[in-house]
Amino acid sequence: MLILQGTLRAAMTLPGRTDKKTGEIYSPRDVLQVETLDARGLVQMSTITVPTLGDFPAKIGKVVNLPVRAWAPGQTVNFMYENTATGAA
Repeated sequence: MLILQGTLRAAMTLPGRTDKKTGEIYSPRDVLQVETLDARGLVQMSTITVPTLGDFPAKIGKVVNLPVRAWAPGQTVNFMYENTATGAA
């Protein structure tokens, strides 16, 4: 498990939608936007889907630590929230 540490810039629920081309229905989802610095010292924004917003809206503008998993499709490393609750799937 990795910890993504950065400044929380947004915590919101994205509305559900229907893809116009395929008709696929996407449910609403809770997301966080975390500001970090890349290896060059430039600002990078990561949008991470979380199971629930919980108390994150109260932490906007503060430094947060998020348990994440990383994956690299192509060259960019992306992050996904990792549920650390005991017995969670």
